[in-house]
Amino acid sequence: MIRKKRLPLGHLVVYGWLPSFMKVWAYRIFRGYKIGKGVKLAFGAVVVGEQVDLADGVEIGLLAMVIGRSITIGRFSSVGTMSYVACERIQIGEDARIREQVFVGGPSLPESSFTLGSRTIILQLASINPTKPVVIGDDTGIGGHCLIFTHGAWSNALDGYPVTYAPVTLGKSVWLPWRVFIMPGTTIGDGSVIGANSLVQGTIPPYSLAVGSPAKVIKSAPDFPRKISETERQALVATMMSEFDRYMAYEHIAIEVHGAVRIYRPRSGNVNRLIWRRTTSDAVAAARDDTVLAEVALSENERADLRALGAHWLDLAGRSRSVGGSPLTEELASFIGRYGIRLPRDNG
Repeated sequence: MIRKKRLPLGHLVVYGWLPSFMKVWAYRIFRGYKIGKGVKLAFGAVVVGEQVDLADGVEIGLLAMVIGRSITIGRFSSVGTMSYVACERIQIGEDARIREQVFVGGPSLPESSFTLGSRTIILQLASINPTKPVVIGDDTGIGGHCLIFTHGAWSNALDGYPVTYAPVTLGKSVWLPWRVFIMPGTTIGDGSVIGANSLVQGTIPPYSLAVGSPAKVIKSAPDFPRKISETERQALVATMMSEFDRYMAYEHIAIEVHGAVRIYRPRSGNVNRLIWRRTTSDAVAAARDDTVLAEVALSENERADLRALGAHWLDLAGRSRSVGGSPLTEELASFIGRYGIRLPRDNG
C-alpha cells in the first residue's frame, strides 16, 4: 500500500548521472527546488523531496542521497561521499558537515524529523535513527561509529518484551567521541562531553563530563569545563598561529611577518595578507581581500567597514566571521576548527 522510498531508482536514472550544473538546472526547472549560488551536486548525488531549499555553497558528495518530504540545508553545509540521509523532515543549519558513509534513516512516522544545527559535524560511519525526532544543537560534534536510536524494538511486546519509541535531543556544543551509543529518550545538555565507548540513557545535565556504560556524570559545572585566564587564552592563540604558520610553511607557502601583518605567498596564485589584532590599540587597517584575525572583539562599525572594503574577518572574541573569505580566511578558519573554534557567519 505504501510505496517504499529507500532507494529512488527512477530518480537516480533521470538525475543522478547529470553533471552538477545540469543537475542544478534540472532540479530548479522540473522539480521546483530552491537552489542558491555555488551549489555542487557530485556524480550520483541526488536530493529527493517535495519541498527542497539548498542555500549558497551547499555540496552533496559522490553517490550521496538526501531524501525527505521537506529538506532545508543551510549555507556552506555538505553531505559526504556515499552518505544516506532519509527522513520526513530534514533541517540542516549552515556550515554543517556530514562526512563519508554516514547513515541517517529508519522506520518512518509522521513526526519523524532530523534537525542538525549550524557548525556541527557527524564523522564517518555514524548511524542515526530519526523515527522519533532527533535534534542536534549548534556546534555539536558526533564522532565516527556513534549510534543514535529513537526506537528499541524487536521481541514481541505481547510477550512482555520492552518496546521504546522516544525522541533524542543533544544541546549546543555537545561532543560525542567515537563509538558512543545514545538510547531512545536521551537528552544531553549544552556543553556536555561524553566519554568514548559510553552508553547514554536518560538525562545528562548541561556542562557535564559523563563516561561509562551506562554513562555517569563524573564532572560538572563550575568545575567543567575548566575556566582559563586571559593570559592562557592569549598564549593559546599564539600557539595556534605558530602551528598554522608551521603547517603553511610545510605546504611550501612563504610567510613574511611585519609586526601585526603576515603575508602568505603560495608558489602560484594570489598573495594573501593577514592582520592579527591582539589588543584594542591595534589598528584594523585592512584592504580588499585581507583577513583580520581579532583576539579583541570587533565593533559593529568595524565589521561594517570591513564589509564595505571587501575584507574578511575571524573574530575570536566576538564569535563571528565574515560571510565569505579569501583562501587564507577559509584555510585559517578550518585550521582553528581543530581547536574546537567554530564561528557563526555574518548576516549583516
